Amino acid sequence: MRIREAQIEEYAVLGELTFNAYKPLFADTSLPEDLGWYGAELRDVKARSVNSKILVAEIKGELVGVVSYCDDYSSQTEAPLEKGTAGFRVLATMPSVQGRGVGRSLVEWCIREARNTGKASIVLNTTEYMQAAQRLYRKLGFVEYPNIAFEIGGKSPVKVLGFQLSFECQGESS
Repeated sequence: MRIREAQIEEYAVLGELTFNAYKPLFADTSLPEDLGWYGAELRDVKARSVNSKILVAEIKGELVGVVSYCDDYSSQTEAPLEKGTAGFRVLATMPSVQGRGVGRSLVEWCIREARNTGKASIVLNTTEYMQAAQRLYRKLGFVEYPNIAFEIGGKSPVKVLGFQLSFECQGESS
């Protein structure tokens, strides 16, 4: 598996990969088939690239995973967050390769990048629906970080959880 920065011409494919990875998580909700505004946001890799580095995982030339790494996650949240805290968003693995270490490899890349650039911690947001992702984050040493948790309202409110991995009191996890 190779982790690298995405090319602009791959953004449309990565948007579909992301949408297809997330869609099953919301099958039992009242969201429309296209996931409404959230589906559009999942597909919009170009918008994420404005404040983030888009990374892909590829196996034998096939794009199988994507994540948006942000050197300063304070630009991604309205919650008070120390400037310079790294973070990542919208981790997605192609459904046919889920459970094979693709997501873990992308997260480990983000952790190494944050450490190598002197960040004190790395944070992320995830929803209550993303149980497999939460298990991965906990295995890698992340703990719940309520400072950046919030709720998306509407007919079916969604809890968005915050997680943090602090490097000041963590040993190597990768």
